[in-house]
Amino acid sequence: MHPLKRFSKSLAGLSLYLLPLAIALGSGGVIYVISTSRASNEPVTGYRWEPSGAAGATWAHAWATYPGSDTGAVTSYVSGWAGSSWNGPTRLTAPNGLATGDVNLSWDATRGRFVFALLDLRAGNLNIWYGHSTDSTGSSWVFGNNSGSGPQPVFSALSADWDYPSIGVDASGRIVIGAVDFPCSTCGANGYYAAVSNDGEHFSSPARVGAETGAQSRVTGTSNRFEAFVPNLTSSPPYTLNRVDRYESYDGVSWSGPFVLESFDPPLNSYQPGGLSYPIFYAPLLSAAGYTDGRWIVGFQRNASGFNNVELCSSDRGCGTANLAADDQFLTGVSASADGYWIAYHTYSTLNTRQLPLITQALYFRTGMSAIGATTNTGIAPSSWAIAGLPGQNPPPRCTTGPCYASGDFNTPSSNPYAASSTAFVQQSARIDDLFQSFQQDPPQGGNVPNFVPNFVPHALGASVAGEGLPVAPSSYALPPDLARGVIRRGLTAQ
Repeated sequence: MHPLKRFSKSLAGLSLYLLPLAIALGSGGVIYVISTSRASNEPVTGYRWEPSGAAGATWAHAWATYPGSDTGAVTSYVSGWAGSSWNGPTRLTAPNGLATGDVNLSWDATRGRFVFALLDLRAGNLNIWYGHSTDSTGSSWVFGNNSGSGPQPVFSALSADWDYPSIGVDASGRIVIGAVDFPCSTCGANGYYAAVSNDGEHFSSPARVGAETGAQSRVTGTSNRFEAFVPNLTSSPPYTLNRVDRYESYDGVSWSGPFVLESFDPPLNSYQPGGLSYPIFYAPLLSAAGYTDGRWIVGFQRNASGFNNVELCSSDRGCGTANLAADDQFLTGVSASADGYWIAYHTYSTLNTRQLPLITQALYFRTGMSAIGATTNTGIAPSSWAIAGLPGQNPPPRCTTGPCYASGDFNTPSSNPYAASSTAFVQQSARIDDLFQSFQQDPPQGGNVPNFVPNFVPHALGASVAGEGLPVAPSSYALPPDLARGVIRRGLTAQ
């Protein structure tokens, strides 16, 4: 039984492939939740981890699952939306037979298919692989970068220990994949690298992006160029980001920058609300997206008067706090499409209390208009999430104080040009937990969930808002970034 209330579905008859007729008459200035459904239909009882979404001719979601009976046997899945339900998920096993993680999705409009980047899981150095759906609906998926002897890694474990892949596509169909270079499995980050494909199949050798260490960076494609977003991480506690830089390239080889987007006070890495045995990992990392008209957006968390608030910087709106509030906003994700930007995050149900349960909220920044916001799901119980850092188990640690509840390092939404978006969340179920997903839009008629006007506070690109935060308590420190890698503890076997 679905643990969430099913919202009124007067729009249930609509195909959610593109939804053009639903909103062609204009915006209602509200957010309407069309449906909420379970996306993780694989036959596994366990913990869902790191959802990534993309939108094109339809919608797709990817995620990893840690089986409750064996957290070392983590497996990644991807599924496409079939118009009224999610397809049976495809298991993403690497061509070398290894399990995979850190799946990142995008849409290739030139070829009419979804694309992905992921890493394989092994003891020692990790490869980064590329693949794509075989059709526009995401009904089946294959690995690419085929050299004639089968698919090959885009970033090879023979040269480095690679981590944290991301993928983007520009207007001409060039595909860029970014990854962090670790010279060995026990070494610190040694740069951010990008590889490019002109034909959708074969990739160039990785080229370094700037001179920064590059841990936890993201890359995306826009019109005729690529954008990379590189966080500056504090070298001492709390080890979280305090500045975001942007790099730009027309070929994926030569990169200009860094261009400072914003400097700010480091956010909290975690917090333990009353009633929980462990803290909640906030995943204070970057989320970035681009669109083929040249626009881009990056979202992250900053410390605003002691609370984690979502900050955004974009090519056409500058920077700003998305919804300044006395509440922690975390697991931040952003998406870009022709009509604007969507931002999604988790937060607490009552302002200024950090009291459970959690809720999800979505903000829609329609091009040329003020933002609108809505609470899209309620009653989320993080006690069902994976416990990162338990001795001898996966996921690996994410918090300095010991184990903490986590649903991954990222949670990426998607959106299309018709004022519609798809956002995901992990919720308790009879199978420990499951990945659920909501479709929402800004239609001509009124909303069916609580709407609000976001308290958007603008800042100029390149500004510093440092000094607006409060010191981070040791209980909310992050792990040093070199220790917070991957989705599996080294030495455990992925199957």
